[in-house]
Amino acid sequence: MSAVAFTLVFFIFIAFMLFFGAFKIIQQGYCGLVTRLGSYSRTLQPGLHVIIPFIDCLDRQVDLREQVMPLSSQSVITKDNVNINVDAVIYYQIMNPYSAIYEINNLVYAVEQLALTSLRNIIGEMALDDTLSSRDVINTKLQAIIDAAASKWGIKTNRIELKDINPPADIQQSMNVQMQAERNRRAAILEAEGLKEAAILRAEGQKQAVIKDAEAQAQKLRLEVEAEGITTKTYIEKIKEAAPTKEVLQIIYMDTLKKLADGPANKIFIPTESMTALGGLAAAGELFTMKESKN
Repeated sequence: MSAVAFTLVFFIFIAFMLFFGAFKIIQQGYCGLVTRLGSYSRTLQPGLHVIIPFIDCLDRQVDLREQVMPLSSQSVITKDNVNINVDAVIYYQIMNPYSAIYEINNLVYAVEQLALTSLRNIIGEMALDDTLSSRDVINTKLQAIIDAAASKWGIKTNRIELKDINPPADIQQSMNVQMQAERNRRAAILEAEGLKEAAILRAEGQKQAVIKDAEAQAQKLRLEVEAEGITTKTYIEKIKEAAPTKEVLQIIYMDTLKKLADGPANKIFIPTESMTALGGLAAAGELFTMKESKN
């Protein structure tokens, strides 16, 4: 091969490399950072782009998708001096590729260390019980701290989740004993309340049974009197023969007073010795009032 042919092939090869080296393809979900003579020039979006060979350089492609960063288990001391192991996971996304690449040397390491330090500070201000029951509070505080500190790095934390909070074995055993004692206490309270409700219902049933029986006896006497058309004296003797209970007598007495009140007289005189009976009538009246309000 002559020197001219070799030179022609060489230049064709160089032209071929320059031609295809000028075309750059950026994949979906990524962006490209282009530097010109070592200085940042522009950001390339997904698609086909043309750069100037040997002058422009595609420095790197940055992943703009949401990233998952697990935090390894860390030993943290709570406010009440309990040593617990905590691990978490961070979901973040690069919003400004320039800042994420040129404003921080190692973005992932920086976010991880910031999250661990902030997590120790937050849990160090909380007691163990608060730590176990306030995961959402810890997540919110940690996300706010990371967003405020890492905003200049061009990232945004979408959410942070605590995966596990593991107290020491002796603390877990004490918590299990306490939980069992609390369950036993609640069971005892529920059992006592059930017995109380049952006793109240039994007493209420017995009271209603006494009232119904007294009403039935009084109604029976009234129907017999109305059917036979007997006199007052005979009516009183019939009541004595029936040997009614105190409740029946109170109902009959109230019924009699009601009939007197419905009469033409404007005033009713009640003997002094009847005041004792009226005390029992008041109780019976309350029973009837309760019955009517329920109906």
